[in-house]
Amino acid sequence: MAADVSPGADDAPRLTTLGSDIEKEEQMPARTATPALVRNLILLPLLLALTMGVTTPAMAVDRVPATRPLATAPQRPSAPVRIALGDAEVQFTWRDVPGATGYRIRLTAYGKVVREQAWSAANIFIDGLDPETTYEFSVAAVNASGTGAYTAPVRFTTPFDFVERQFGADRYATAARVSFRAHPFHGIGAAYVTAGSDFPDALSAAAAAARAGAPVLLTRPTGLPDQTRKELGALRPSQTVVVGGPGVVSETVERQIGSIVGGTPRRLSGVDRFATAADVSALWPSAQVVYLADGMNFPDALAGAAAAGSTGAPVLLTRRATLPDATASALARLRPSRIVVLGETGVVSDETAALAAAATGVATTVQRLSGADRYATAVAVSQATFPRAGVPVVYVASGQAFPDALAGAAAAGRRGGPVLLTPQGALPTTVLAELRRLQPKRVVVLGGPSVVSDTVIAQLLPLAP
Repeated sequence: MAADVSPGADDAPRLTTLGSDIEKEEQMPARTATPALVRNLILLPLLLALTMGVTTPAMAVDRVPATRPLATAPQRPSAPVRIALGDAEVQFTWRDVPGATGYRIRLTAYGKVVREQAWSAANIFIDGLDPETTYEFSVAAVNASGTGAYTAPVRFTTPFDFVERQFGADRYATAARVSFRAHPFHGIGAAYVTAGSDFPDALSAAAAAARAGAPVLLTRPTGLPDQTRKELGALRPSQTVVVGGPGVVSETVERQIGSIVGGTPRRLSGVDRFATAADVSALWPSAQVVYLADGMNFPDALAGAAAAGSTGAPVLLTRRATLPDATASALARLRPSRIVVLGETGVVSDETAALAAAATGVATTVQRLSGADRYATAVAVSQATFPRAGVPVVYVASGQAFPDALAGAAAAGRRGGPVLLTPQGALPTTVLAELRRLQPKRVVVLGGPSVVSDTVIAQLLPLAP
């Protein structure tokens, strides 16, 4: 991205362009003679002529303007519109100014300029802010003639951090943000990288990452997103694990990762999603508990990744009515005494659950965690995994898309809390009741207002201890 957003790069707020990855370097204006100097150079011949008694022709003396004519500078941008706000980040957009070649942004706090610099796009994401702090943001347009007038400052106050919204410009930036907040230091043991375009590999990766105290970062198939690249560079992991085959995480991405962290990443993959999950489970020599999730649809499985990670258990995938051979082989190797099935029988049938128990080769019980919908299923997983109140944190994510929830699952599993799901508009009553029961010390909302609305934030704030 345009600015250095690596954690620990500096103490100033970090900036991200939403629509462009280019930040223009500030160009210092060329020095010009001062008006007084120019005026003296013009009058000197006149004074000499008068002294010597020589008559000189009249001269037209133009005024030298002290500033560039306002007509040549770009017009003032429209008032910036704040479209998202978290306890440590804010997102603004404004209309493009015709003829502008760029912009300058200014952020102030406590009457002092915190950041002022060139910018290239008519939108911006700023993170690294302090909670419970009032800031003012303004923007000016720039062209070849100079910088126009700044907009009137837009004041905003970052909220109390009982509820923290973690988000970025897209799923990749959000995952990087979740990683930064959960691992705000250099030199971690491992980091997991998996495809951000589909859920199965991320599901098994999240459980493994949580067990290892590692983040899950997302990538495009053919190239590392800028935020993922910078977060890897900031984390400096001793080991990087790529989850998924070359079709979802290419060898180009693998080489890019290696150039950032040094060494060759370890790849865990199989011929399909079921075999990839089985390969990830090979990180466990054995397991007392295994979570079994639908490998074709994500809703019921989302909360299970955090639960599995917090209990140190792997996640395996299955089809609804048949047990894949790779899953059966993994169960035979792991030999669990309990299998936790995520979702109702319409997601994983009783027959499939029985086949899974038989595949272990040992006495194995089956526990099914399900509800009337994906939100109630997540509540059932939370109740079974966290029976006592006073959990350190609860992550709340969209139940209508998978990326934010799975990035949060690794962090939640590491920090000992559940992932609960919500629609965009408001928390379901079952989820709100579960939050009251859990009495969390903190709530992290994953994603911007277009994913989880500010109404959800308003519902959460009264739960503060």
